[in-house]
Amino acid sequence: MTDPSRAFVRALAGVWGPGYWVTWHPSSRLALGAVGPARYPGIVPVDRLPDDGTVPPEVAPAGRDTLTWNTEGAVRVTYRGTAGAADPVGGLADVRAGAVVEFTRKNALLVVYRGLAETRLADQPRLAQELVRRYWAGDWHPDWCVVSHLVTARSGTVLMAADKGATVELSASGSVTAGPAGLADLATQVRATRSSALQCELVGRQLTPFYRVLRLRRRFLRGIEAEYGARGLRTPAGRPAEVPPGLLHEVGDAPDAALEHPAQPAPPPNEEESTG
Repeated sequence: MTDPSRAFVRALAGVWGPGYWVTWHPSSRLALGAVGPARYPGIVPVDRLPDDGTVPPEVAPAGRDTLTWNTEGAVRVTYRGTAGAADPVGGLADVRAGAVVEFTRKNALLVVYRGLAETRLADQPRLAQELVRRYWAGDWHPDWCVVSHLVTARSGTVLMAADKGATVELSASGSVTAGPAGLADLATQVRATRSSALQCELVGRQLTPFYRVLRLRRRFLRGIEAEYGARGLRTPAGRPAEVPPGLLHEVGDAPDAALEHPAQPAPPPNEEESTG
């Protein structure tokens, strides 16, 4: 079976906004302040900034409660179990209600998230100063990134076809409010009861579909080394060397000079897979 990550990341890139990375696998859960190197398809957490108020978080308006995305012309959803068994506008009102999803193309996607919210590290000047202190003390690797923006979903359904003709049957797992059904209903209280030819199948809760990361600019680090020498070392007494106050003041006034949002890592060369 082919690796679906390339098609998934490529399809959803930019859906939340410019610069946001797509989480793969969709079931993976990230944390705000997670720290680690960037390796395709995303960050590999090895640590986390302490939750001590050094860099306080902030909840930002997500701008939408529901996000739906499907491969245009390759996904058919048929609702059943209420007013009309094949009526695509019937309500999902009881445990027998649900939907059948059919895919007409390999790697075709249906993605539905509900209850979206975004949290971010609010104080970038303090974050820049904290990362410079850690780098100076030898506690921060130049390749490390930190999750600075995290989009969470209260629930979600992600389906991806392994081949043309893939199908999945979704059923309501409990009472769902009656009313016009739409793709958004497929992210709430449903479960997959039968499926075929899928290479990604997720019906879950508390997901983290998108995120952004920050890292120290390479040019900024080269400037530190040129001006102050290779100072990412500890003193003989085992204590971090003191960061020059002027440098901390500089990054506090202009954190963008020290921090950057890198692009999501690309797949290894010559391994792109056809979307069918």
